[in-house]
Amino acid sequence: MSLKHHFLTGLLACLALPAWAAPPAIDELLQQVWESHPGIQAAQSAVEAAQALSTAAGKPIYNPELEVDAERTAVNTLSIGINQTIDWGDKRGAQRQMGDSGIRIAQAELAARRLQVASEVLTALASYQTAQEQRQLATRFSELMGQLVETTEQRYAAGDLGQLDVALARVAFSESRMQVARRTAEVSRQQASLVAASGLRLSQWPSLPNPPPAPPASPQREALLAELPQLIAQQARIANARGGIELARATRKADPTLGLRGGAEESDLLLGLNFSMPLNVRNTYTAEVTAASQQAVQEEKILQDLHRLAASRFDGSLSVYRLTHRAWLQWQDAGQSNLARQLKLVQRIWEAGELSTTDYLLQTGQNINTQITAAELKGELRLAWVAWLKASGQIGGNRQTPATP
Repeated sequence: MSLKHHFLTGLLACLALPAWAAPPAIDELLQQVWESHPGIQAAQSAVEAAQALSTAAGKPIYNPELEVDAERTAVNTLSIGINQTIDWGDKRGAQRQMGDSGIRIAQAELAARRLQVASEVLTALASYQTAQEQRQLATRFSELMGQLVETTEQRYAAGDLGQLDVALARVAFSESRMQVARRTAEVSRQQASLVAASGLRLSQWPSLPNPPPAPPASPQREALLAELPQLIAQQARIANARGGIELARATRKADPTLGLRGGAEESDLLLGLNFSMPLNVRNTYTAEVTAASQQAVQEEKILQDLHRLAASRFDGSLSVYRLTHRAWLQWQDAGQSNLARQLKLVQRIWEAGELSTTDYLLQTGQNINTQITAAELKGELRLAWVAWLKASGQIGGNRQTPATP
């Protein structure tokens, strides 16, 4: 398989084969973001510029030169000639190679920009969704406290409770309303961050999978890393640097110029041939070859470093994703149902008069705070999922059917 075919295969896989099943609403959201995002539009313009430069690189280097010479003396002379310099070292081929790799660099950078923007939007969407869930829990607690105030006031009027119980209920209700206000402000902040990340203002934002899917048991690590846009771009830079070596070597070869002249001197016809060639004696252009070779070595070392960092992010994000998902499963198995039963049980016991208002408020508050902590855990799970998708390059953007993790 040729190097060019390898690059293009990897790039198309990166652009077109996302490895997560995006809900249609999320998929449509990302498409809207990509179509309107200035950074992505700039990257798309860079691709078009690279394509134009590649076309220019494939054109002949030297144009023919027309030469006219006229002399009016005792003997009138007129001659017309044409000269053509020959690309003896095939600089055109080296430039064409560099132009092709320039296109691949721009395309990979476009894919990297799309991946970055998509991850920013999904991260902001995950934080926004978590803030909404926490506001809902705070609102639920405030509703319970409102009902508590009504009940304590009724029981106080009936002589079943004291004035202190009513005062505690009213204080708890006021505090719960402040909590709702804080959570509402947090929703507004996260929504502003989402608008900033996406560049869109929607009345209704789509929801991420609730909860996110389970992490993969044995992902194809090297295959996924090979499809990362930043690594594909660096591979193309290596190809570009190697093209630079060929161009430097071609520059060492002098390009001859051939010319043909024809004319007349009085009544005599003139016909001549010209040949010239620069002599690369004072400057042999060996330093340019050395510099280009070292540039290629540098790009190869950069690729190794990028691969090392990408592998570290891949492993780290997958580990965090698995740990967070395991914690979420444990909460679902052991804690979620117990909290719901506890809240109902505490309500019945207090209504039966077997639990003081102070203890009721304490246990109800702990119950709601635990649910809020669980919502934070689910938010961390969403963020870990998005981080894993970004690290593995699995946020794609075409209409093909993606594979699930």
